[in-house]
Amino acid sequence: MIKMIWSAKPPQNAFISFHENQLLIDLCFHRKFLCRSFQIERGVDFRRVILMKIAVISDNHLGVKWGTAREQDSFDQTKESIERALELGAELILELGDIFDTRTPRQEVWAQAMRILSIPLARGRSEIKLDRTIDKDKDDFSPVALRGAPVIALHGNHERRTRGFVNPVQALEAAGLLIYLHHNVLVFDTPRGKLAIHGMSNVPEQHARNVLAAWNPKPVEGAFNILMLHQSVGQYVYSSEEFPTIDLADLPPGFDLYLCGHIHYHADAVAHGKPLLFPGSTERTQLLQVEAEVPKGFYMLDLGDGLSYEFIELKSTRDFYYEEMKFDGIRIPQLNEVVRAKARELLERPRRNLEKLPLIRLRLTGTLAKEASRSEFDERAIIQEFADRALVAISKGDLTSPGLEEKVQLLRELRERRLPIDEMAMSMLEGNLRDMKYNHPLDVRPLYGLLVEKREDEAFQKVLGVVENQIKTELGRKSDDNPS
Repeated sequence: MIKMIWSAKPPQNAFISFHENQLLIDLCFHRKFLCRSFQIERGVDFRRVILMKIAVISDNHLGVKWGTAREQDSFDQTKESIERALELGAELILELGDIFDTRTPRQEVWAQAMRILSIPLARGRSEIKLDRTIDKDKDDFSPVALRGAPVIALHGNHERRTRGFVNPVQALEAAGLLIYLHHNVLVFDTPRGKLAIHGMSNVPEQHARNVLAAWNPKPVEGAFNILMLHQSVGQYVYSSEEFPTIDLADLPPGFDLYLCGHIHYHADAVAHGKPLLFPGSTERTQLLQVEAEVPKGFYMLDLGDGLSYEFIELKSTRDFYYEEMKFDGIRIPQLNEVVRAKARELLERPRRNLEKLPLIRLRLTGTLAKEASRSEFDERAIIQEFADRALVAISKGDLTSPGLEEKVQLLRELRERRLPIDEMAMSMLEGNLRDMKYNHPLDVRPLYGLLVEKREDEAFQKVLGVVENQIKTELGRKSDDNPS
């Protein structure tokens, strides 16, 4: 006898068949109709046809952009991730760190976060059972956290606190909403057999390689072993300013799957011949080009007869358009025109999410006309002009004028020559005078020397002497032009 327990009324085109004492299942139906479990009263190896589904979510950054038009976005995307994971049959949810955007979230953020993270607890009776823990006391977490679809989480770099202080992920564990891992392991009994989840939360990048080597996790024999991290790894970094100490080869061998948070775009790689997945963030915290090109979402794992995985794209993220505009000697009025035209052009592009204003980031690079100043370009006026149609960000930090570039280059050269400060200042003054086409008879170098030595009276007399000579010369010229 076989009893199938459904999360909703099964459709008519779901059926089962038998072949050579192996139960084969063909479930061709919409994803919202899910077969949650089977009760079997005959001696068949049913594990080969049972899929255990696990959701892998990372970098929610709850509370980011608080106080702006985007303050609810991180909550919307996190809630969608969890709800869709459960709709797709997730029996376990792995959170790879940076659930929160700060180490000490405000209470308004706590309230929404706890409401969202309670959703998996209400899923119903869990079909997986905790077998044992390794290097983790069972008293650290509540049995409530094992209800429904258990959430297992790391802390990220945004949540990491000094030793002895409770980080926000530990607080969520104390509330019974999840189980927190840092240098420890959970081993579960599942319909597919043993499942071991190993976790190392974030540590400072400069220490990461040594800390991982010191922990030295080993796969649990007879289990499907997953290693969770929240670090930069090899070429996969959060920003170009980070210098990871962990390379792909430094990951401990023998695991069936490697998962890593911290990186905000989703990607997959291979470590020791096994998949290494980066789910990316569910919210855009940086308006970079890669954020516009790579969609936001999470991974769904199927542990059936082997491992398969699929990236699930979120629907609640804002449309995001990124454009880099390069100029060569552009004047300010023309710059205003082309930037406005580009914003209008981007708003004509196809949209996926019509419920929220899209994001537009324009990065301006190149040079202005020589007489123009970057401060003359008022990007705030353009941002305000489009405020009812888009959330616009304009970066002008890489927009320079030729004169400014020459001064920057002069500073670099002077610094490399290791001149004294007064000599560097004198060189800059002479450069400015050349730009002004200064051709007066006053020799500024000795005058500057007097001022540096605090001989102001002598400097004043020198200037006064030059002025008197100029006056006498001018009066003499006028006398020659008007003879009596």
